[in-house]
Amino acid sequence: MAQAPIRVLIADDMIPIREYLSMVLSHEPDMAIVDAVGTGAAAVERALALRPDVVLMDLEMEAPRAGVDAIKKLARQAPELRSVVLTHFGDDDTVFAAFEAGASDYVLKNSSAAEILEAVRAAAKDMSPLRPQIARMIRAEFRALRSERAALVDTLNIVYRLTPTEVSILRLLAEGKDKNQIARIQCVEASTVRTHIGNILKKFDENAVKDIVRRLQRLGIFEIFTTPKSGGGR
Repeated sequence: MAQAPIRVLIADDMIPIREYLSMVLSHEPDMAIVDAVGTGAAAVERALALRPDVVLMDLEMEAPRAGVDAIKKLARQAPELRSVVLTHFGDDDTVFAAFEAGASDYVLKNSSAAEILEAVRAAAKDMSPLRPQIARMIRAEFRALRSERAALVDTLNIVYRLTPTEVSILRLLAEGKDKNQIARIQCVEASTVRTHIGNILKKFDENAVKDIVRRLQRLGIFEIFTTPKSGGGR
């Protein structure tokens, strides 16, 4: 008994590309084109109506993220469908956004017809390969995440070792106050403030307060040292 062909929906805003993909896929005996549309909105509408096995999805159509949004909607409303991205964009942010939305595979438009066909067949079997380019991106992202996590843990450990006075002074420094202003606010001598700043720099192993502030901003914990907004109270 012959196996049913893989039903494919093509979504791309460029008519020549839709025609090219339709020609390539329609010549394969194990594939059938159910429709070809030019917008992400139409891709969602037709995919939900026709229930293809695979949607071959461009990313930038009626809007820069139209394809990503369409993939996200299909992943939520029809999780059995498989979306294969076919796009010109190969930057990290776009790749990860597509996979986060629910894409099964990611193929660049300069890929060979054979690679596109392979991606469609693999997606239909829910066996999409991890392509070398994507694997490199994922490895780099994991390395960056591990490095960032280590930096966050190290910084939080330093924060926990600060005295209340050091936290207060660092908060004021982060607000842009200079040593003399802090001395007046704290009702201490400027030399005392300089001593505390020296201790803060030593604990953070930094040469300048601005480097500490940048680190806190980068790690997303800078708000710890911002002035709390005054709310209603007794």
